[in-house]
Amino acid sequence: MAQEELRRAIQLMQDGQVEAGSALLRRLAEAPTLDAKGRAAAYVWLAEAQEDHDYKRRCLERALACEPDNLQIRQGLNQLLASPAQPERLPSMRREGGSPTSLERRPAVAGLEGGRNGLASGAFVGRDGLLATTSYAVGSAEEMTVSLGDERKFGARVLRRYPLYDLAFIATGLELARKPAAAPSAMLAENAAFVALAYRGARLRGLLIAGERGAGGHWLETNIAPVQLPDAGGNPLVDENGHLLGILTRNIGAGGDVCALKISHVLALAEQLRRERQLMPKAGYCPACGGLARALLFGGGTCETCGARLAASDGRAPQSEALMRLYGENAGPPCRGCGARVGGYAGRCLRCGYALAQKGAS
Repeated sequence: MAQEELRRAIQLMQDGQVEAGSALLRRLAEAPTLDAKGRAAAYVWLAEAQEDHDYKRRCLERALACEPDNLQIRQGLNQLLASPAQPERLPSMRREGGSPTSLERRPAVAGLEGGRNGLASGAFVGRDGLLATTSYAVGSAEEMTVSLGDERKFGARVLRRYPLYDLAFIATGLELARKPAAAPSAMLAENAAFVALAYRGARLRGLLIAGERGAGGHWLETNIAPVQLPDAGGNPLVDENGHLLGILTRNIGAGGDVCALKISHVLALAEQLRRERQLMPKAGYCPACGGLARALLFGGGTCETCGARLAASDGRAPQSEALMRLYGENAGPPCRGCGARVGGYAGRCLRCGYALAQKGAS
């Protein structure tokens, strides 16, 4: 009975009903019918109920007292003690011309449409409403349609893609009541069980397995076959306590099964993206390669990474030392359109897009 109540309390917390879930957790934490492992879990979830640094510390210390050998709890407590007393506030992302929309209940998974490969799933990876999905799902799209479990749909912007990791980030403009509960690295062990969530309701149960890509680094190998995927990927992997383990990608491991990207790496890239956008708010997004195009900061019209023409450019290509350094001037012949010596891509000047003369042409 106590274990069932604990599961119900955790579900309340996951659904955003923090007050009701906390009340039940506090009662269960002192209940003699709950074993030490269950009481530890109750205190860990109570630590998620408030942003207060000291409250979290007390809860995790009590959890560790219940389970002294639990490395996950010890790691979480050490991380908390090493962090500032005041929790970091993530920047709010507001919709144009209006206030942000607030979500008191964090959806377990969101739906994404409008990309290259049909419906995809996505996981929220911050209180600022940032969504993570697959680069495979987004393709060259610059905008997506986000669907939530309450049947709301709204437009969202693609901020960045990382094709190497099959990862993309989408700005929704939402504000979430709580940060996602990410699993510590200690929980990512071989044979650890998970459930992969899909927006339309599919639940894939699987295990983390040993493999070349999963041996350290950023990847988790699973026993899920590609044919089992219900959509274009981005499915959050969660453990029995609702902690995020990773996000399913379309990358395949040595055994032919699907790989997931560790949630720790997803969160690290998300934080890196936030810093980049704070430092370079006017940098553009290149839908061709998925990168941030700094060329727009200096009036350039093509991406300095892949050479694709940027839709946000105004067509002008001023000569400037900064732009020359960004593109990497070379000793080639000057472009007949703008005079730059930046070289070309696909037969066109990287600076202005003018068709370059072919070798041997008069």
